Amino acid sequence: MKTSKLIKKISGPASKAWWVGDKAFEMMDAGIDVIHLGIGDPDFDTPKQISSSLKQAIDDNKTHYSPLAGENDLRQEIASHAMSLYGGDIKKENIAVLPGAQAALFSTFLCLAERGDEVIALEPTYATYPAVIKASGAKIVTVNLDEKKRYQLNVSDIKKAITSKTKAILINSPSNPSGAVFKQDTLNALADLCKREGIWLVTDEVYWSLTYENDHASAFSQNETRANVIVINSLSKSHAMTGWRVGWVIAPELIIDALTSLSQAQYFGVSQFVQLAAIEALRDKKNPQIFKKLFLSRRDAFVEEIKKSELLQFSIPQGGMFLLINIEKTGLNGGMFAERLLQEEHVAVVPGYGFGESMQNTIRIGFLDEIPRLIEAAKRLRRFAESL
Repeated sequence: MKTSKLIKKISGPASKAWWVGDKAFEMMDAGIDVIHLGIGDPDFDTPKQISSSLKQAIDDNKTHYSPLAGENDLRQEIASHAMSLYGGDIKKENIAVLPGAQAALFSTFLCLAERGDEVIALEPTYATYPAVIKASGAKIVTVNLDEKKRYQLNVSDIKKAITSKTKAILINSPSNPSGAVFKQDTLNALADLCKREGIWLVTDEVYWSLTYENDHASAFSQNETRANVIVINSLSKSHAMTGWRVGWVIAPELIIDALTSLSQAQYFGVSQFVQLAAIEALRDKKNPQIFKKLFLSRRDAFVEEIKKSELLQFSIPQGGMFLLINIEKTGLNGGMFAERLLQEEHVAVVPGYGFGESMQNTIRIGFLDEIPRLIEAAKRLRRFAESL
């Protein structure tokens, strides 16, 4: 017996990028002191008032099916939150609630693309992007971002990659894994290009709350091109709610209707009690700011220690919770570096090959522990690199 061809499409090299993290968890279960900086999961708990609201929803028997596009009150709250981020008029009819941003990405591309289409993604690319694109039947076309230019968006390079088969462009800002934050004028120019070419622009903004030097920028902020823009977002990073699995799509009603139809076959809605707690989260403006300050202080402490090495090259991330390091000068590729670093120094990172072919000589490190542990991890990284 065999599995379908679809599984082969979505289980390429990028899907294997998490094996170092899995091995680290096994070591930790065996009592070994591992500093795990691999999985993008904030190491602090969901704020108590959000958890309390979920408990109250369960006590109120909010345990039944919800509307396929999401609870109306939550959709309205998301619309209000989106208007505070992007301006303009956004209605609940432009919102669909899904079980996490990953499900939102997967479902969106099932609604947008099919066999014979092409979707442009930027490299370094998040590890699951090839899978969600290929699952639709479309071909992924990558445009490499320049490390020397801090992985900033280059609209000219993207324009050169567009063909008659291009159906969509997928971007991610703040970026996982590079930490790049794209500029508003460049995003506007890309949205203009998509409108002229009749192409969808899908923008993954799950790190919207973690921008350090500048405010969050989005192609959706430009009103006149919104008909071509689809936003993916969630509460996972902003409110430490990775395990809650609640995300959303902001899009024209055509796409929302398609996602709602698809939900009938896939999820049949998101848990009522989770959605009602998400309303409480969206009203919480305080904790995202607290988390942002924590990650910024961690970033600064880690970077200050790691920059003492002449072998580890990087650009200081402007957003998100990761540092992407070029380790080419050590003589190892990212996979071997990550494997040996775990074995010899008990620090877990993600090998860069999960983020695209051009990322073979990189590793991704998360600011996912207290500052003293992060500084210790940086020292172990330096020591390992200098021992090669």
